[in-house]
Amino acid sequence: MEFQYDPKLLAYMRKQNKHTIVVEMVEINNSDFEISELHVRLVDVRLREYFLAKKNYRLYTTEHGEVLFPRFPLELAETVCFGLKSFLFFKYITYTGIKV
Repeated sequence: MEFQYDPKLLAYMRKQNKHTIVVEMVEINNSDFEISELHVRLVDVRLREYFLAKKNYRLYTTEHGEVLFPRFPLELAETVCFGLKSFLFFKYITYTGIKV
């Protein structure tokens, strides 16, 4: 499996001094409907250790840092790409190649 990073994301990671990306599953289960989404974000060393020790996330070391995935099965493409988008003052990580 190969991980690719957008140059804007790499610059943002260096600026924030964070090198670990976490892919989390967010579920909303209402009586009428159920929504499952992936939430991708940068975490610091303290949260990295929490996800590894307490939540048993899988660690993938990449050329530019690390990626943590949950233990439940996700559909991962041969190449997973991460990018950075911004809306107003908010920045968020985009991804391709990951499905629930």
